[in-house]
Amino acid sequence: MKAVELTIVASGLTAAIEILFFTHVAYFLSRRRNPFLEGLVDVPASIPHPIVGIALVILDSPYTPTGQFLNSIGLNLFDSYLGLVTALIIVSTPIYVRAAQNLFEGMNRGPEMFSRTLGADELTTFIRVVFPSSRASLVSAALTAMARAMSEFGSIAIVAFYVQGGPFNLVSPASVYIYSQYEYYFRSSIPEAAFLLIISLVILIITRIYKRTYGAAGI
Repeated sequence: MKAVELTIVASGLTAAIEILFFTHVAYFLSRRRNPFLEGLVDVPASIPHPIVGIALVILDSPYTPTGQFLNSIGLNLFDSYLGLVTALIIVSTPIYVRAAQNLFEGMNRGPEMFSRTLGADELTTFIRVVFPSSRASLVSAALTAMARAMSEFGSIAIVAFYVQGGPFNLVSPASVYIYSQYEYYFRSSIPEAAFLLIISLVILIITRIYKRTYGAAGI
């Protein structure tokens, strides 16, 4: 239960961070084509995820300049909650950004253009017009990315095999824990795997219900 709780909390935080910091990236890409930024967004989805974990470990290594700097300010990515969330953000953000980008590309631009003709700049229009009218679909996209984060294994098995400190001290993420149980004895991993599958399905069902209910209402 601790492993599942850790996974849900970390994945939920990941989804919230994606809404706060990557929604404007999706909006920018929907209005201006930028091959470099689009390629950067798609990189995590096109490489084996263990590479992400290895890259984060190297980034945080005390033998590298970046690692020395991060350690000097007290930031540790290896076997930490910060490293876990960072890895989840990297691997799930492409899903959120692309879903949000498709949303912005397909929405009615009439209110947006009307706001611009009244003198509002692009940022003000995004905050006051575009974002409020797309909240339901953005939350739906974030929940889908959250479900993807919950299923992640390759990167976090390297950078955050377990978490040190806090309420989840020495607790492994659910996917890592299930794999550990599988290595120990195959049948012992079945209940944990089934439970995590049920949780993931529940989140996906909530996503569909939320989008259908609140999306139709324009909330």
